[in-house]
Amino acid sequence: MPQAADSAQAGNTLRALNRAISQSSSASAYAKRALLHLQMGHLSEAQADIDEAISMDNNTGSFYLIRARVMQAQNKADKAFADAQRAEILGVSSPELFTLMSDALQQQAQYPKARLYLAKALQMAPYDGEAHYFDGLIAAKTGDTTGALTHFQEALQLKPRFLPTYNQLTAVYRSLGDLNTALVYNDRATRYFPINAELLFQRGMIYQNAGRADSALMAYQKTVTLQPDYVQAYFQAGLIFDRFRNYTAALANFEQVQKRKPTFPHIDYFVGHGLEMTAQWDRALAQYTASLQKDPGDPAAQAGLWRVQRRQQQISAAYNNYLLPVSPETGLLNAPLTRTPGGGRTLDTSRIRIQPIQPRTRVRSMNDSTFQVRPID
Repeated sequence: MPQAADSAQAGNTLRALNRAISQSSSASAYAKRALLHLQMGHLSEAQADIDEAISMDNNTGSFYLIRARVMQAQNKADKAFADAQRAEILGVSSPELFTLMSDALQQQAQYPKARLYLAKALQMAPYDGEAHYFDGLIAAKTGDTTGALTHFQEALQLKPRFLPTYNQLTAVYRSLGDLNTALVYNDRATRYFPINAELLFQRGMIYQNAGRADSALMAYQKTVTLQPDYVQAYFQAGLIFDRFRNYTAALANFEQVQKRKPTFPHIDYFVGHGLEMTAQWDRALAQYTASLQKDPGDPAAQAGLWRVQRRQQQISAAYNNYLLPVSPETGLLNAPLTRTPGGGRTLDTSRIRIQPIQPRTRVRSMNDSTFQVRPID
């Protein structure tokens, strides 16, 4: 477990490096500060420092290795591999370097070449936990689940405080449907990393697969509290709310994903679906249209667009039925009843079909027809 003095020691080291840089501005001091920033998770500061060190001295291989590690932490596999190659050319030869190169290659799906560099790393350090982890990661990505579990468990024994191993073991057992074992590994990781967004998200996925929606939502809420840009947590929460027809809450979560990562797969469709279910027809139409612009063959977006257009047509038709006709000459509304010059009125039968009562053509007299009327003198 990390000691309470670790953070204080890192702070003291950082202050000492700041003083050294202010006095001499040496390349090695920038490189050391970059490595310290990397260990503390300050990636932007680490990159700024290592770029400065390389600009001052571009022939030191260890500098490129540090920058490769910074690129790896930022998930920039191609740039990480380029810097690692430069470090190798300048004479760096270490298990750390070859493991990093293997990781960069497996992220680009170059598995055979990644295995070659991993073999170099394991030859130099057979008990390197990270090397065994990446060996398991490659096995998992190539479909060898049994081999992946073996390598992950060996990596865990060699390096029990390596967080990615726990995450992968949790994900593999969850995909196999062994949710209890997945939860066990998640709990073990939490002992070492009690406050970690990735572990909370994995726990939420386990609960979601187990049908415990409330527990999953709580885990996702804690995830985004720790890391507000964790878009997968918003998305999974949106799926849960959508499943239980809480479309307002689902829409709020999907909109958070779209706001933070507009390129998230099919997010325009999910936002459009939430808008459709909350009767926001115009906005839903715009989102479905945007989704089809990105993927014209998306059948779900096509169906959603058709539903919204059909609904708008129905609303328009129903609204028009309640409107009075407008005179094209005057632009005024025509009254449903018009009066005749004689004072009577005529029904407007264009809107309501009414059969008028016809007047009688003969009047029957109550007297005898032989009765004679005497003319008045």
